[in-house]
Amino acid sequence: MMTVGDVVEALNGELVCGADQLDRTVNGFAASDLLSDVLAVDQDDFALLTGLTNAQVVRTADITGACCIVIVRNKQPQQPASALAQAMGIPIILCPYSMFEACSRLSHFTESKDDTASRAANPSGTRTDVPDQSARGNDD
Repeated sequence: MMTVGDVVEALNGELVCGADQLDRTVNGFAASDLLSDVLAVDQDDFALLTGLTNAQVVRTADITGACCIVIVRNKQPQQPASALAQAMGIPIILCPYSMFEACSRLSHFTESKDDTASRAANPSGTRTDVPDQSARGNDD
């Protein structure tokens, strides 16, 4: 599980608005500068990574159920976009990385969190993905 706060951390991001949403769950991410592609995303509570900075990206995030907007490449959101996101309760995160690098970092962050959760659930390190052979009889 990843949160908006985790996205900020993973991307060395700067939160523009939405500090009250840092604990919100992020179920995945989508990256595009084409809003028509974003409209085709069939997932709720995803992080939207984009280089777009206008109010239309905020409206698109709202329509599609994105839980936050990550603006890549050190771009600054236009003032109407920031105001609209604040009013709609959609966090905007500024990110210094390219879209590719941001996606890579989120992917690695997610994998490391999943690995940590797996180790916490199975501290002995025994494999849980193979059937237990100890209950089987001797076939010899």
